[in-house]
Amino acid sequence: MSRFFPVHLLRRRLSWLVVGGLALVAAGWWGRGYFQTAHPLLAAPALLLEQVPSGTLYYNGAAFEWLRVRRPDLLAPEDRGGATKRSRAFAQAVLAPQLFRQLDREQRFEALLFVGDASQYRTLLDHLVETKDWSLSYVDNWGMIFRRGGGRAWKMEDLQPVRARFAGSGARDRAMFLAQTGVKLAAVREFNAGRQLLDEAVQTDKDLPEAWSGLASYHLQRAEYGEASKAVDRALEIDAEHLPALATKSLLLFGTRRFSEAYELSGKIIARLPDDPNLLFYHAKISHEAHAYKAEIEALQKLIVMAEDEERPVSGYQLYLAQAYTAAGEAKPAIDAFMNVLNDPDLPQDQRNFARESIVRIKQRTGL
Repeated sequence: MSRFFPVHLLRRRLSWLVVGGLALVAAGWWGRGYFQTAHPLLAAPALLLEQVPSGTLYYNGAAFEWLRVRRPDLLAPEDRGGATKRSRAFAQAVLAPQLFRQLDREQRFEALLFVGDASQYRTLLDHLVETKDWSLSYVDNWGMIFRRGGGRAWKMEDLQPVRARFAGSGARDRAMFLAQTGVKLAAVREFNAGRQLLDEAVQTDKDLPEAWSGLASYHLQRAEYGEASKAVDRALEIDAEHLPALATKSLLLFGTRRFSEAYELSGKIIARLPDDPNLLFYHAKISHEAHAYKAEIEALQKLIVMAEDEERPVSGYQLYLAQAYTAAGEAKPAIDAFMNVLNDPDLPQDQRNFARESIVRIKQRTGL
């Protein structure tokens, strides 16, 4: 969680749960190794890394190790030996557009590389789409590349050379490529292109649960709950334990305000993947709406430990934790969590004011 996280989002708890952002979590499992394949173009981002232009490059955290192994020429010499202050700041910037802008002012990036699950860089991706000063220039099943505005933007015909590399592959591999790429196009709001690829994936292999789950996430992102329900149910008919479909189902239940059912299903998913930070974060959000504050607190506490182990700022998580304690009626832990937030010397002034005001309100209400 970034120290640049805006306080107005902290005050408005419902703004945590943007269905489009959540849908990408359910759709992004391929980048985490959920789908195992011997096909080299599905197993590693070879095509994506071939397309990265030379010059000053921004990359997300998931891209760093791939670059070190396959394209160290694209990294600064000091970054080739392992994580540095710069690479950690790059990783943090996916949650903090303000930090990204600061890095861009300092380094003047010529291209942006995103590898893996789009939910991991959703905040920065939304910012780029909305500000329009960067344009999508390449996308495939593994990720995407942006170039600074003014250049030619990506068009559907640009995918043809990539599709050609799968021409001799089996139907399942081709369908997987189409589904993965379609989800990423939907993430950058290329909805027509994304839907076209997802429909083609279903037609190519009607028994591929990933294709149906990807189609469900597309509909969920657009708040088309009826169509999302049909698609996710089809995925679960094929494989009742399919994790991406189960995740989509939990978010569909949330989107239709069936919070208790969403919480129950989310808990089952977390039991299977207890250390996935994205799932933990969204489980905390769902828990809050289901008034399962103990589960929310446990998830946030675990996220704080994980962030501290990775030397990432935790003040944003601490603010959420303080609010969870407040909602649970635990005044003393809430005050302690707000005090931990205030110990961050880099905390923006608006967040500092929010924490102080919250402490005063709790003390006035409880007499502590």
